[in-house]
Amino acid sequence: MNKKNKIQFIFTLLVTFCLLSIITHAQTKSTDIKTINGKKYYIHIVEKGQSLYAIAKTYSMDINSVLAENDDAIDGLKNGQTLKIPLESLLPKQISTIDTNKYVYHKVIKGETLYAITHHYNIDEKTIKGFNPSLGYGLKEGDQLVIAEKKNNKQSNPIETSKFNDPQIVSTYTVLPGETLFSISKKINVSTETITKWNPDVKDGIKVGQVLSLGKIKTDVVSSTKPLLVEKEKITTDTIRFKKDKKTAYQIGLFLPFKLEESEAITIEDLMRSKGSFPNAQNVSLDFYFGFKKAVDSLISKDFDVSISLFDIQENDSAKVEAICKTSEFKKLDIIVGPLYASVFKQISIKAKSLQIPCVSPLTQQSKILFNNTLVSKVNPSQYTIIESLADFCFDSLRLNSKISIVSATQKDAPYVKAFKKRYNDGILKINKSSKDSIIELKGLSAVKNSIVIGKNNVVVLLTNNPVYLQDFITQLAVFSHKKDIIVLGFESITSIDNLDQGYLNDLNFHFATANHIDYTDKNTMELTKQYQQFYFTDPSESYFEGFDIGMYYLSHLKVKGFEMFTNLDQLPYIGVASGFKFSKPDISSGYENRAISIYKYSNFKLKKLGWK
Repeated sequence: MNKKNKIQFIFTLLVTFCLLSIITHAQTKSTDIKTINGKKYYIHIVEKGQSLYAIAKTYSMDINSVLAENDDAIDGLKNGQTLKIPLESLLPKQISTIDTNKYVYHKVIKGETLYAITHHYNIDEKTIKGFNPSLGYGLKEGDQLVIAEKKNNKQSNPIETSKFNDPQIVSTYTVLPGETLFSISKKINVSTETITKWNPDVKDGIKVGQVLSLGKIKTDVVSSTKPLLVEKEKITTDTIRFKKDKKTAYQIGLFLPFKLEESEAITIEDLMRSKGSFPNAQNVSLDFYFGFKKAVDSLISKDFDVSISLFDIQENDSAKVEAICKTSEFKKLDIIVGPLYASVFKQISIKAKSLQIPCVSPLTQQSKILFNNTLVSKVNPSQYTIIESLADFCFDSLRLNSKISIVSATQKDAPYVKAFKKRYNDGILKINKSSKDSIIELKGLSAVKNSIVIGKNNVVVLLTNNPVYLQDFITQLAVFSHKKDIIVLGFESITSIDNLDQGYLNDLNFHFATANHIDYTDKNTMELTKQYQQFYFTDPSESYFEGFDIGMYYLSHLKVKGFEMFTNLDQLPYIGVASGFKFSKPDISSGYENRAISIYKYSNFKLKKLGWK
């Protein structure tokens, strides 16, 4: 064997060994099962080289269910780390048994996109994701997707999807692992006899993935403009209809870190006058409260009244939260806003779900708080939503006659780069063009300088929050940019880097995407600021405007629609003083995430708003 062949042979052995190691890791299932707080878990010890995706697949689990039980795993896995893997997934699994008599299927071909599939069958993305939760991980060639449930066994028209799209005609429920007919009846508050009447085949038992009908039309009622269900409550595919009627007076709970004990239990009136002397955490909470209260005061009328209950909740107050949730005051709440921290927010939202109390998360970016709870809504978009909006803007407005490059600082920025490229390339594929080499990844300023093409828009996307790297990069690029067409995109945090000359951002035509931005030249902002200064003798923080916007959004719709607004937040867009509201649902069993993002541009040393998505 010559030297060249020997090297190739050794290289092949090494690659094979690595692949076998990965496969072994992915297929090693723990036999250590423990019961924690009444729930059974596999106790999995992370081995070197294992990924979260591989571990989830090993246990036939979705990644989100693993993350929901292991908060620290969201930042990456470490060798020797202990994970709790639930025996049953928290999210509905994709229907695994192919039943062509009951469902319409589509086999994914190479290069096919979700956009193309939804348009081919004339169905919306939310519907197809409801049948196929694993779509959150992307499409791959050969996947069998459930497109629709056939109206009857003899019909195979894939466009007939009204059975699960229109809850006024009939609604469905997909059986989850471990569920019984009795547990489902308790979950949806309908008797087992009624479910059996709607689904005669359940007499022989139910199975995972089985779709149950949950309502029939009263055909003898012809005078009504809407069909009626046999049961008093109409049950939709994603949530149980509110049993609460529209009211004239509502009780709102604000769960914020006021730290009242540290403030010697002084009254809220004293807090309002003395807020300037408190630490930042308290100022954030107080300003949010003042803004929310301002919205309440502007909406109250003779047929709409709002009372606010304040709950002082810190990040580690799980025992305190447990005690509060048992009180009659908690059970009487109509809406909960907060807490600010993901762990205690999840604890409260679970308790509130059984009481049909909608919960609003005003601050956290973590999407996992939405899982398996349709009564939760998250106002602050995730960082990935911001990145996707940057990619959308780049595709919609900068794609033509442009060369697009991505620059990141460290390996930690790699997920940002991946998310941007995927979103942008999805747009390319939608217009039936190849995404190959559509975006170039560059390392360092020298690579960017060498890539500049005269006569084209050179778009440089900075996907990092490292202030030291950004200050040096932007300063040198601005000096280099004279008489060159360079457009820089990035995060809003770049605008607040200390010692960074704002003139450089103007020279580089800097664009950024943001969920919250306050224009202090806007007349509404100026009026709110003036009123605040007159009462509190200081300037308001961003939290004041955020509290005002959240109060105006939720309470104005509550005033008109009552509790039913929480079942269709995706149909209620709104532009506030600092924030926009444009909700969507990651999947059919989750709550709502706000995806409203604004794009701003530096132009003539001023910020210009280009619109919001």
